[in-house]
Amino acid sequence: MKALSFALLLSGLAACAPLPHPAAAEAPALALHGTDGQVYDLESEAARAPATVLVFFDPNCPCMTAHEPRLKALYEELASRGVRWFMVDSEVGASLERDQAIAQERGYAFPILLDENGTLAKAMGAESATYSVVLDRAGHVQYAGGVDDDRSHLQGDATPYLHDALVDVLDGRTPRRTSGKALGCALKLW
Repeated sequence: MKALSFALLLSGLAACAPLPHPAAAEAPALALHGTDGQVYDLESEAARAPATVLVFFDPNCPCMTAHEPRLKALYEELASRGVRWFMVDSEVGASLERDQAIAQERGYAFPILLDENGTLAKAMGAESATYSVVLDRAGHVQYAGGVDDDRSHLQGDATPYLHDALVDVLDGRTPRRTSGKALGCALKLW
């Protein structure tokens, strides 16, 4: 049984292929419904915060599950500095009801936004789960790509792409890295 479980884990992680990330230069003018009952206008959200993070989400992706503790820890580390944080569900079949249950089950302190028709994912070049975008106060994309370079957090020496980009933006610097490979499962977009 252990061998079967390990084989399934490895086959799931193999599906976490790096994908390209041709992000738009800025956030599109979109209003998305969140699991907290609010409607979020991305331009307004970006203007209200020194940095806004969008993490594209697939609840069934092993890479998403592996990155989740790191994403939560990063949120907790930087929320006090005013960072706005959102998971984005752009997949076919996504619904607020499903996302509300997932957000509650997983204990997210931030909302999941429903991206009906995958409009935001397409605009941001998001093709995989864990693909993350950092927007500055003007709504310009400062970083687009993976959370780090470790698919399953089996190593302690992962290069923290998203963390570094966020800290750079918050400290008023140009990010040392503006992109990184996203290591999540392919999103099933509308």
